[in-house]
Amino acid sequence: MSRNPFESFVWHSEIFECNSNDIGRFSALLDAEVARLGLSTKTLGQAGSHPLQLLQSPGQKGGLPNLLISAGFHGEESAGPWGLLYFLSQLDSAVFERVNLSLLPLVNPTGFAKGHRFNELGENPNRGFYVENGKPKVGEDTSHEGKILMEHAHLLQVASRDGILTCHEDVLMHDTYVYSFEPRQTPGRLSHALRDALGQYFPIAADGHIDECPVQDGVIFNHFDTSFESFLVRSGARVGCCSETPAQQKLDQRILANAAVMSTFLDLLAPAEEE
Repeated sequence: MSRNPFESFVWHSEIFECNSNDIGRFSALLDAEVARLGLSTKTLGQAGSHPLQLLQSPGQKGGLPNLLISAGFHGEESAGPWGLLYFLSQLDSAVFERVNLSLLPLVNPTGFAKGHRFNELGENPNRGFYVENGKPKVGEDTSHEGKILMEHAHLLQVASRDGILTCHEDVLMHDTYVYSFEPRQTPGRLSHALRDALGQYFPIAADGHIDECPVQDGVIFNHFDTSFESFLVRSGARVGCCSETPAQQKLDQRILANAAVMSTFLDLLAPAEEE
């Protein structure tokens, strides 16, 4: 069963009291959290009439882990951006004493507003991130948004030095799984912790294949392609993960699961000091 990149998926969120593609409400609520937390905002470029923004914790400090969380590469995977918004709403600014946090809250705003996978140009924003001779390179399949991100590749490489988490969804699935990257032969603590965070909300996918990738115990491990997270791991990020929540389940449950996997990622790689 394949995905139609222009099939529109729209759900209603009781948490946010709006439809999943309400980009105006999303932007307004995000702006409020940015102001509350004192996040810095850098506009990397324009996607249609929308800014493609990078948010960063104030006063990035030497010696702290650099972590990047991104969402909204595919427009029908709306619980990622909404989950990031919920995650931010639960944060206290004291967290920035232990982490340099960077966020790409909505990479594909034109697809998000329509509720469909690809951007308004018919491009897949999560493909076309290449490395050649150790340097970032775009290809024929690099999307408009991908080219913007690649123009700022060094900034994003620094931001993701200690870890990259990208939050996706699978519109075909009732079960959850993760793609994970760790510098080892078998899945380790990161893979299992992030899978288990999602497993609190949904059944974990059975062993087999998903999108022609072998999945075991809910983990697709060290699968390198031309996706954004794969590119950043190849470019030096210590670890990486792409979470996949099942869009056959209720939207609010998926929003909470996305927020939970972000919190787990943060707590695992930038743990609070024990008193």
